[in-house]
Amino acid sequence: MSSLDLWGLDDVAEIAYRAMLRNPELGLEALARHLELDRDEVVAAVDELLRVGLVSRTVTGLVPAPPATTLGSLLHGELRDLEERQARLDTVRSSLSGFAADHMVGQSRGWSSMPFELLSPDEAFVVVEDIQRGTTGEVLACHPAVNIDVDSPAYVSLVEHQLGAGRPMRGLYPADVLDDRPRLAYVRRWAAAGEEVRLMNHALPPMAVFGDEAAFVSSTWGGGVEGQLLVRAPALVALVRELFDQYWERATPLIPPVRDAQVDERRQVLELLTLGSKDESIARQLGVSLRTVRRRVAELMGELDSGTRFQAGVEAARRGLL
Repeated sequence: MSSLDLWGLDDVAEIAYRAMLRNPELGLEALARHLELDRDEVVAAVDELLRVGLVSRTVTGLVPAPPATTLGSLLHGELRDLEERQARLDTVRSSLSGFAADHMVGQSRGWSSMPFELLSPDEAFVVVEDIQRGTTGEVLACHPAVNIDVDSPAYVSLVEHQLGAGRPMRGLYPADVLDDRPRLAYVRRWAAAGEEVRLMNHALPPMAVFGDEAAFVSSTWGGGVEGQLLVRAPALVALVRELFDQYWERATPLIPPVRDAQVDERRQVLELLTLGSKDESIARQLGVSLRTVRRRVAELMGELDSGTRFQAGVEAARRGLL
């Protein structure tokens, strides 16, 4: 294939252009003999070179254009067209969710229509990035398990960029991350990036909500086949959002380490007690010694006249200390 095929030039045109650059004195007849090609074939090739501006015709004959400027100009034009096309493609991509919503409205007029798509795990892994990119509004996510090796670098970069641009996001994570240093560091990373994070010591439903436009719910929730249900029907998206908010109200905010902010250590310990956290987990999250935690817990249980750690958390909540 000719390296100039982008402009519709074949191998003969490229060979002729190269020969003219090396031997600018050659006319058509001499060029045909030099290339050992039929004259008509060379004439057709030169006509193509004239068409794209790589050769010009003057009173003295054919003159090959300098490649550095002429080819550079042609390339610049192609790149400009490519950028414009990319911008148009981005516009179409950002409109996908809107078209899908219109389609869903049309489908919802018939009772036989299904208001969701069932995606395999691999399909969902690909689609979620497009949903994240093509929707607006707050992103809500429940993470029943925290696997720090799943997210692709491109998806992580996209989410960090959106957080940095001010897109609100809330994440619910299992409280057992407090017992695992790498997973706790992973969750803290998202909190530091701008996600509002809460922890819960009860099983979390696997789901995510993207603004008012789409929601994912695991199809295995309740015993279905493995996969994800992509929901776009507004009523169902609102229902998933409402369920998330109910879990959110029952969860406890992730507490920053004492060394990272001026916070009330006493309140932190009480909040972690309501999560059922062990002394080792509390020490790890607060960044203090185990001895300090045990002393503080004993003091709080005495102050609140509580026989158990959980009772101390309940009593603290009753007194408005949380």
